[in-house]
Amino acid sequence: MATTIKEIAKLAGVSIGTVDRAMHNRGRVNPEVAQRIRQIAEELDYKPNSIAQGLSARSRRLRIAVIFHRKNMDSFTRDVLQGIQICREEVSESGVEVDLFHGEDFSLDSQLQLLEQVEQEKYHALILVPINHNSVKARVTALHQKGIPVILLSNIIDGCNYLSFVGCDYTRSGQIAAGVLNMIHPLPGKLLYLSPPLQMLGHVLRAQGLRERLESCYPHIQLCQICELVGSSVKDYKITQQALTRHPDIDLIVCPGAGSSGHMEAIEEFPNIKGVKIISYDYSEGTDRYIRDKLITATLVQHPKRQGYLAVKTAVNCLMDSKNFSVERHQYLPTKLFFLENLDEIDRWSV
Repeated sequence: MATTIKEIAKLAGVSIGTVDRAMHNRGRVNPEVAQRIRQIAEELDYKPNSIAQGLSARSRRLRIAVIFHRKNMDSFTRDVLQGIQICREEVSESGVEVDLFHGEDFSLDSQLQLLEQVEQEKYHALILVPINHNSVKARVTALHQKGIPVILLSNIIDGCNYLSFVGCDYTRSGQIAAGVLNMIHPLPGKLLYLSPPLQMLGHVLRAQGLRERLESCYPHIQLCQICELVGSSVKDYKITQQALTRHPDIDLIVCPGAGSSGHMEAIEEFPNIKGVKIISYDYSEGTDRYIRDKLITATLVQHPKRQGYLAVKTAVNCLMDSKNFSVERHQYLPTKLFFLENLDEIDRWSV
């Protein structure tokens, strides 16, 4: 990742504002301090942020709203938020406000209320983790038609107008999971699929991608059940326990690697767990431990920090030069497979 103004400020022992003034010859900065700042920037091959430069010249303050679909954030959403915060800090000194809103967990009414608030408070752009419902789609299209660019983040919806989606290709990630299952279990086997809430279209697409690839390429693996979790540790424990009781002869499990811990607690207690191979989606401290303990074989990670960073950057770029700005409708982040032997590389895979 390129050197940021924040890193220069830390090395020089000054504020971000001081670095900005020194680099652009604005305001009063001690000449010796300014020279030290420029020298550090040169040594680190710092390239001024064209977005920030353009924004500094603008007279109006730009406001971007970010709406999350939940208040109780899991490890995946917290990583997305970290990426947002990094980009937020990069542009904050140049007149861009990025405000965060957290709806009640997977609540349609809460999300609709926040969408109305964003419209009433006249934000210039919206970044949204959308719940898959026609009412949300209608609001997104209405904002788009009013000239407010909408970037969908981490979860996708269809049948509406928006500027761009930033996240993983869910169908493809389901297909990749099917391929991994075949590699770790090439013999006939029975699969239990534990899915995060299916209110989110991405989760539906991922399950479909998995099912279709198994049927077309790996029919020796039988998908016994797609079981929907709800994001509550207590409830997910019970849901998983019931599913395992219903399918005591399973050989494979696909499950979330983030979210509640309930499903993994139930899996650990499963009497036949030693004969079951497990892969997961996403990464958390719990997933790390389960991989190191060889309970989970591998996890598929979709670069959440980069998703958050890129969503904000897309919104800012669009606001800076809407006439000439163009972006892919789907900005897919790569899905990467982590297992015991490369688990230590996860920290390097940031924004």
